[in-house]
Amino acid sequence: MSKEGVTHCDLPRLLWEASWRRARKRDPEETSASSLPPPAEFLNCTIQVTGVMLLCIGVSVQMKLHDTFTVVNEASSGVPVIITVVGGVIVSVSAFGAIAILKSNHTMIKVFTGMLLIIFLIEIIVGISAYAYREKLHDNLLRSFLKTLDKYNRESQVTKGVDHLQENFQCCGAQNYTDWFNTTFGSLNSAVPNSCCKMIMKSCGMNLSNNAANINQQGCIQKLKEWAEEHIALIGAVCISVGFAQLLGILFSYMLLRLLNEDYVNL
Repeated sequence: MSKEGVTHCDLPRLLWEASWRRARKRDPEETSASSLPPPAEFLNCTIQVTGVMLLCIGVSVQMKLHDTFTVVNEASSGVPVIITVVGGVIVSVSAFGAIAILKSNHTMIKVFTGMLLIIFLIEIIVGISAYAYREKLHDNLLRSFLKTLDKYNRESQVTKGVDHLQENFQCCGAQNYTDWFNTTFGSLNSAVPNSCCKMIMKSCGMNLSNNAANINQQGCIQKLKEWAEEHIALIGAVCISVGFAQLLGILFSYMLLRLLNEDYVNL
């Protein structure tokens, strides 16, 4: 290609090719990490780091909301599991990609590129679906929460989950503390659970006419929403980084395949 024909769009490809040629000239038969072009090393490391970050986020959310998931519906409880699984898959795929590039294996690199593309497309579909159905998810969560409250004091796991949620998020009921008046527990005892109290003590949820000031007024749905909004920036940044790294991975893998094909033709 002539100098006049080089455009800004060609620069990344030319830099990649130059890096690859220098690495191959050191030892054409070398398959160790020293023959791997620096851009490939950095890219594969980036993909692995983003995968590990997703793993950490998924595990952290599961640990934080472990008991809470007994209160909400199964769809909501599956979110951190999906994040964890995606993170694990990305780490595994990036490890496979490192081996494929180190070995300069055409078939393995093609498989690596295909897996990155499939994961990227799935992430886009899931992201669009989650955004499109966010209001419906909120309504389903509210209905499920209200239904679960009626099982309080009758199912030990539900009781533990509700108490854990209300104590840790300093909330009461789904929308507010009056939701308890429509439950079996609230109607029989004319009270709310002690976990609704700002200062938890024995029978603090009884005699609300005198103890109303000690009851958390805000509902747990709103508190969960606020907690999610506080952490969504980090999750969003990681997801964007993952997507960007995957796009670069697809591009560089394609360019590497072209270079390998050219080397094969020139033999």
